[in-house]
Amino acid sequence: MDLPIQHYKENGAEEQLQQSLAMRTEWEPCLAHHPPLQSFGCDAELAERGGGPPPPPPPSKRRFRSPTSRNKPNDSATCATMDDRHGKMRETLMDRQVQKAGGLLGVTSRGLLILGLLLVFILILLVIIVVLAALWPRTAAQEAPKVCDTPACLRAAAQVIGSMENHTSPCTNFWNYACHSWLVSNPLPPWASKWSIREELAHRAHEEMRKLIETMPHPTRVDSLSWKLKYFYESCTALEHIVVPEQKLIRIIDQMGGWGVLRSFSVYSWNFRMVLRRLHAEYGVNAFFRVDVVAHPNFPDKSIVRISPDGLGLPDRNYYYREPDHATINTYKVFLKDAVQLLGATSMEATKFAEEVFHFEKRIAELTPNTEDIINPVKSIQILNVADLQRQSFSIPWLEILRAIYPTTVFDDSTELLITSPDYLKDISSIVSSSDRSTLNNYLMWRLAHNYLPYLSREYWEVLDIHKRDTLGAKESVDRWEMCIVTTQKYFRLAMGSIYSKNNVALKDSRNGVAIIYESLKNGLASSLSGSSLYSPSLRSRALEKLMTLSVQVGYPEQVLASSYLDDFYTAMSVQVNDFLGNILYGVHFLRKVEERVLLNPLPEHKWLAYLSRDTITYVPESNRIIIPEHLLLPPFYNVNYPQPILLGSLGVQLAVAMVASISQHGVLYDGQGVLIDRESTIGNDSLSLTNNQRKCLVDALHQKKVDDEDFLRRTVFETLVQLAGVRQALKVVTNPSIEQRRTEYKALEFLTHTQLFFVAYAQSMCSHTTLKHRDMERSTTFRLGDEEMLRATMLQMPEFTEAFMCNSTSQLHHGKVCGRII
Repeated sequence: MDLPIQHYKENGAEEQLQQSLAMRTEWEPCLAHHPPLQSFGCDAELAERGGGPPPPPPPSKRRFRSPTSRNKPNDSATCATMDDRHGKMRETLMDRQVQKAGGLLGVTSRGLLILGLLLVFILILLVIIVVLAALWPRTAAQEAPKVCDTPACLRAAAQVIGSMENHTSPCTNFWNYACHSWLVSNPLPPWASKWSIREELAHRAHEEMRKLIETMPHPTRVDSLSWKLKYFYESCTALEHIVVPEQKLIRIIDQMGGWGVLRSFSVYSWNFRMVLRRLHAEYGVNAFFRVDVVAHPNFPDKSIVRISPDGLGLPDRNYYYREPDHATINTYKVFLKDAVQLLGATSMEATKFAEEVFHFEKRIAELTPNTEDIINPVKSIQILNVADLQRQSFSIPWLEILRAIYPTTVFDDSTELLITSPDYLKDISSIVSSSDRSTLNNYLMWRLAHNYLPYLSREYWEVLDIHKRDTLGAKESVDRWEMCIVTTQKYFRLAMGSIYSKNNVALKDSRNGVAIIYESLKNGLASSLSGSSLYSPSLRSRALEKLMTLSVQVGYPEQVLASSYLDDFYTAMSVQVNDFLGNILYGVHFLRKVEERVLLNPLPEHKWLAYLSRDTITYVPESNRIIIPEHLLLPPFYNVNYPQPILLGSLGVQLAVAMVASISQHGVLYDGQGVLIDRESTIGNDSLSLTNNQRKCLVDALHQKKVDDEDFLRRTVFETLVQLAGVRQALKVVTNPSIEQRRTEYKALEFLTHTQLFFVAYAQSMCSHTTLKHRDMERSTTFRLGDEEMLRATMLQMPEFTEAFMCNSTSQLHHGKVCGRII
């Protein structure tokens, strides 16, 4: 309804009155010509109220010109203008409502729009959450974690916790964190120079074998295996019956022309060729070189005679390059002097002899190739026939020696031999031809005496024990019974393996458990290898093919342990009661017979049987097989019912390392049948270049962290790369478990995640005591970092370790540059 004119006048709004009147004059044409007000959108309610126009907007919202100052438009134009203004008026009313609502909320209209959009977004999120909640697996989320509190899990927890030191930060010193309590509670035995879980298991196996032999029923048949085994061992332990066996040794020396240091030698009648032949054939003495039988590198079903460098009295050629007054050199010279004095030499002659033999052996050491030079089979192995070898090393009677060692085998000039270092044999021939007979006699007779000192009277093997203790750092000698078990095992390996296996009632379960771990690791490695960018297509194809044919051997196979097999195997072995040195000589003859049998009639198991008596898990490339000695499958190293992270951290890592070795630098040079690639094959170069960048990067990274000196890091870098790859493959299985395994917690180990428990178990499998002298020997003869250094190197290259223990960037074990990946 229009406001009356009186209203404007009473309120003193003359100007508003004039504007209202002007507005009415503009509405009239529209109202007159368009009474329905529909086509123009005019408000029906206004028409019902008398056809009057709606009230004008406030004067502040519109500007009007005086009716007298503008021309009147035509009716249609005026109506259209009126329609636009009416629409704007409705928008203005809506804006006012929005502004009113915004005012109540304390926001502008734009803010109100944003709030509306946020509300829509929140509603969408709520819908998504409801859908996800409906799809979530209700049973797994609702069930509590499974707690393993079986006896095996509790023993494993006690073992892990009992070895740890929780007060040490794992990010600072993981060795102490994982091993401190074990090191305290397992001190180094006085008779050992190294002590770890591996040495502990070997010692326990020796104790078990001792008990089994000593409690065997008294055998009655002289030709039975049990009789031979029992009386061989007793001939070693019965010290009261070991009476002056050195006299037998002296007789052997006299039969070969005497010994210069004992003044029983004639330079004119002494026969070098005869002595060298008999030492190798009859007494198993490796003078100048070693002769044995191995699998043929080119034919998987054949064997071949191998000739390789040997003949040094110290553990490695590097010992001879030390300072003249080095403790190890002085200890060896004292040993030489004391040993020949016991055999009858004068003090002056013994001192002269010690100097002469040491310097002669040093000449041999200078010719001996570095171990690094002969570990690559493609570069070091050569196949030569006897005639070619004789031309290159004319001073050695090769045909005589070979025919004497293996008398039933036919040897002639065309017989092929496997030579690991032809240059060495050529140089040895030169030394032989240029040395006087007295020097050669002293060297050869010393090699004989050195070999047989452990089997003589007490004073002789005590001299040898003193030398070993001084060289390796042990405080006491090994117990006689353990020395006898080790010696008996050398000649009765299969027989002792048989009685040990028959007494191991849990072997079947252990084998099944190992098979499960092996298959999971093998599948994971195959997956990693398939996606590796480091391998060339041809090398990857070869590695995958080899991995698919890889097998594992846990303990001795049943057919080898059968009584018929063992009786036939030991037919050629003879044993006499209470004659230890005589039994050793019988044993040397027997081992040569075994070698000849392998040479003439090789069987598949001949390639790997010897590795089952070792104390490590080994990969044998000639048979493409991983060998696990049975005595290792015992706590604390292994229990089939232990938690999976512990099994993978201990046994799993060593299995994975062996698998990686089968397809890496040197292992991949053999195919799945054990055949070595041809020298011209590009696979050899591909395998060598596979780790070039990683080796240099890893040496720099570990040297920067002061893990070890640069030279030794470079010497051991490939073994470190393989170890890193093995740890990663085992960890891959831990971090990808089944749902059941993910939900499992281990009683008393709840404070460790599965990944943390894996790393702790890995570290505890390496806990060890080592004397400084033993470590010195390992650094000279092996290509592996020490246990503590290897653990530190591994952790520094594992981001997973940093994440698992939340090590900050300033911690000592925070991973640096990761460059040790070869798969």
